[in-house]
Amino acid sequence: MGKFYDSIGQELVDKRDSFLQNIESDMHYILNRKSGTISFDWLDEIENACPFIDTIVRFPKVTLVNDERTVEIERAKKITVDSVKDLSKHPDYINDVDEDGEVNISKILDVRKEETYNIYENRFLYTLIRDLESFIHDKEEELEDLDLSDHKKLDYYSTTTCEDERIDIELRIRAGKANGENANNMKSLVEQEKERIKKVKTYITSWLRSAMVKELEKAHVQTINPPVKPTNVILKNPNFQVAVKLWEYILSQERFAGAKKQTLESEGNQALLGYLDDAFLTSYFVLDSISKKKKDEKEKILKYAIVLLSEEVYRTMTLLQANGVDITEEELLDALSKLVQKESNNRLVGIEDIKKKFQSEIDEYLKKTKKGL
Repeated sequence: MGKFYDSIGQELVDKRDSFLQNIESDMHYILNRKSGTISFDWLDEIENACPFIDTIVRFPKVTLVNDERTVEIERAKKITVDSVKDLSKHPDYINDVDEDGEVNISKILDVRKEETYNIYENRFLYTLIRDLESFIHDKEEELEDLDLSDHKKLDYYSTTTCEDERIDIELRIRAGKANGENANNMKSLVEQEKERIKKVKTYITSWLRSAMVKELEKAHVQTINPPVKPTNVILKNPNFQVAVKLWEYILSQERFAGAKKQTLESEGNQALLGYLDDAFLTSYFVLDSISKKKKDEKEKILKYAIVLLSEEVYRTMTLLQANGVDITEEELLDALSKLVQKESNNRLVGIEDIKKKFQSEIDEYLKKTKKGL
């Protein structure tokens, strides 16, 4: 072994170093991992609240407000004390006063009492409906993109120059569990839940078409911000109590939505990238060893194997030390020696088993042949 190692020469070592020094590589990996179970607790919460919200929308609270506008005297429906007071402030509304003292007026303040849905409780309900619509939309997209099996994907791209050659590699590795019976059962469950979502969306559509929501949209009202104001209606009305509870639940779900995601998508760190660079080097050495003469091919790949081994030892030492593992060269070599010895023993045992089985088959065949004779 010593003579063979000495025959490698500095040329192959320099070739390896040049290859690695000139590498420009990148990796990207995605990990999608399903959770043990898919929870539809959020759908239970919404379904339970829908009838209560529907009652509020069908019988919304209204309030009377003064709608004040200056109109031509002919269009005024009611003259009030406020109208007269406003007239005293605007003498320009008076055309003239005739001989009998009658005042000719061109304009007057018209004060009308009108019902409006623009109260805090209804603005809260409008906010809840809009948030619920957005929440359901997001959940539908999650179900459409749902992957019921774990899978991983790794992409590696690299290029380098070595001597007078430019070498490139593109690598893609995929791994995932095949869909089994559990996945099929889960798909069936998801389809059932989609039917439940349709019923919830029917509620939402009817609410969006209600007079209350249309008026608030037309008025461009602002949605409310948490927390909900504890008005008398909200505190005492059981329907509003359910609505507030649902809104707070939706906000909590959205707040922690990022933490619940099971997808990891990232660029690779340098340690992982280094091992892929070594794999690139190995692949190139295999390519470079291919020869028409099997003897030359064998000799070259054996020398490359030693060069690769030294690189793997160096990288392993670097990785261990960078992560705080205190190990000496002697300890590493001792560990490698034990691994090699163990692997050799395992393989020798395997070979002996094969020999025994093969010999047994031969003996059985010979016995049958002798009987036939």
